[in-house]
Amino acid sequence: MQISNPLRNIIFYPLVVNSIQTINYVRLRPDHGNCLSSICCSTISHTTHHSFMHNNSVMEFHIIRSHKRRKTSEIFIQDGLIYLKTPFSTPLDEMETLLRNKARWIAMKVKEQTNPEITIKRATYKDNSTLPYLGKNYPLTVVPLDSSNTHDSKMSLEFINEKFVVYTNRKNVKKIYEKWLFEKGPEVVNPLITKYSKILGVSPRKILLKNLKSRWGSATFNKTINLNIHLFKAPLDVVEYVIVHELCHLLEHNHSTRFWKLVSNHMADYKTKVKWLKVNGSLIL
Repeated sequence: MQISNPLRNIIFYPLVVNSIQTINYVRLRPDHGNCLSSICCSTISHTTHHSFMHNNSVMEFHIIRSHKRRKTSEIFIQDGLIYLKTPFSTPLDEMETLLRNKARWIAMKVKEQTNPEITIKRATYKDNSTLPYLGKNYPLTVVPLDSSNTHDSKMSLEFINEKFVVYTNRKNVKKIYEKWLFEKGPEVVNPLITKYSKILGVSPRKILLKNLKSRWGSATFNKTINLNIHLFKAPLDVVEYVIVHELCHLLEHNHSTRFWKLVSNHMADYKTKVKWLKVNGSLIL
């Protein structure tokens, strides 16, 4: 068996840093194991190169050693690249342990930033970030209120000129946004319910909007349709698919071949909507 050079074909990305920092470049290389493990280490001048393996995936890590009075290490991801800021005296084995413990989180964050099929950003509810609505990411501005104006009646959200402006303290942004989704939901849902109820020949008794954690919608035997408010973060055609899906359940109460044929008859490309939810769903729940 020929053993290849572990450093072969490794690309190291340059960083511009000041004179009080030493940069270590760390790479994850493919392997058959489930844990993170170091496979090589070489020193070039003041830069030490390390390679790590994790779940057959390859990722670049830029470890920034700082002479400043930093006491803790911090991992952050920017443009799909992973950076570890750490005190200058941090031992390499301690950094490796941190990377190993955070490997799954790191992989998830890199995927969010680099997967071209991911079209929605996870909401952080911070000022100057974005909020998703009907498949698009819109700028968010948070206008803080003083402590005397934090009553619910004083807090509000405006969606003007494709921008969200929320008047509240940051800890309440999510609450105000979800309240707004409840309010906007009927505008999105009602025309689609009317359209497809007529096409399918069904008459739902009640449409309920809920803040659900795992389901996009459901249909009960008493013909009640439940829809998740987080669905309104998805593109309109995805919302349309979920509504068609649930209305079809009023005729077919399981996921049989007949059910999927019924869905396909009224939305031939429904599989692309299912795929969108599979790829992006965790970012909007």
